[in-house]
Amino acid sequence: MGCYAMQPKDYDRFKPFFSKVLAEYHKVSESAKHVNDWELKGVAGLPEDGKLDLAKLGLPALSMRVRVGRNLADFPLPGA
Repeated sequence: MGCYAMQPKDYDRFKPFFSKVLAEYHKVSESAKHVNDWELKGVAGLPEDGKLDLAKLGLPALSMRVRVGRNLADFPLPGA
């Protein structure tokens, strides 16, 4: 299922709809807040300093692809 707001303010305007969809999809309450914690110190299997150095772990260099979608402010594109 996909739901897109066409304008940034639409996320506020249609918040009751988006809140219910997101809560059901992620199986959380509508009042749930997402908090990012990028701290790696103390994670099992990683160096004590939390720095992920692939060479020190004996792993080869990795390649990664990141996809970014964006809209122009005056020309909103669907699905971004």
